[in-house]
Amino acid sequence: MPRVCVGMPVLNAELTLAHALNDLISQTYRDIEIVVCDNASRDRTAEITEEYARRDNRLRLVRYSERVDILGSFRRAFSQAQSQYFMFAPADDRWYPRFIEEAVAVLDARPDLAACCGRVAVVSKGHFQYISTGTRPLLGSHCQRLRSYFANPAENARAFGIYRRDALTGAFPEAWFPGWDFVLIARTLAHGDQAELSAVLMERDCTPLANYIAEYDRYYGRRLRRWVPLLPVATAVFRDRLTPVDLPLLWNLAVFVFRSHVTYARHRTHRWGRFITRLASLMRLDHWAVSKPVHGRDQSLSIKTVEDKPSARRSFWISEK
Repeated sequence: MPRVCVGMPVLNAELTLAHALNDLISQTYRDIEIVVCDNASRDRTAEITEEYARRDNRLRLVRYSERVDILGSFRRAFSQAQSQYFMFAPADDRWYPRFIEEAVAVLDARPDLAACCGRVAVVSKGHFQYISTGTRPLLGSHCQRLRSYFANPAENARAFGIYRRDALTGAFPEAWFPGWDFVLIARTLAHGDQAELSAVLMERDCTPLANYIAEYDRYYGRRLRRWVPLLPVATAVFRDRLTPVDLPLLWNLAVFVFRSHVTYARHRTHRWGRFITRLASLMRLDHWAVSKPVHGRDQSLSIKTVEDKPSARRSFWISEK
């Protein structure tokens, strides 16, 4: 049985799927299984996957005739795993050749770790934008890890690191809601520390903020709760039986929810959005959180991305910025 299962939940991904599969089958760590879980796609996703599976027996396709939401699709992908380690691999992401090898080496050497993440370069339309702060190490007690995580989860890029399968087992929320993946990662923190590789070994497309706002509107409709769109995240974490009773953690969750209000208001109302944004700036909202993470290196440099395949040389180059 392969030591690493790569689960790819996919829907209508014919434009990016080949690049993603090329990156995964080219990993220097060979003891992997790649499972593409097709969420009832209507394009050539299945045909492309079957073509790759004929050339590499480590890849297999699982087709579903019934379409589910993104949480259900991710849960399906994880259900295929019997391996020691697991990683989610969205079909529009890119990986450098040593990503799996370096993360597995760290996890093998540190049995106390629940996960290991590579640093992630966020790109938009083929151009480098910034290096995510959402993969920084989370260390200490369970409570300390939760505090640090919710002090600034950023865009939650750590969800695409390599995890011990046991850490993800039972971590999925029961139903979809905006920000469900924050709850997923929060639950894995009960299983140990999360490490970060020093090199950039992955690239992710920047999701426009407008997409998240539209997601909130679809979920809440006209209900007042849309003004605090990530409140269900804080509620789920607070009610989890494994969450320690801790006032600083509750404070960080409250700040996390308030930030979601600021973001939503800025995009939905003119006067109140300007006021609450200005107020948050004057109050230095980023300094409210307890156990605030240390800021990373300068991320202002703009770099054109490699269009065909990420390389180790590029990884070193971006990591030094």
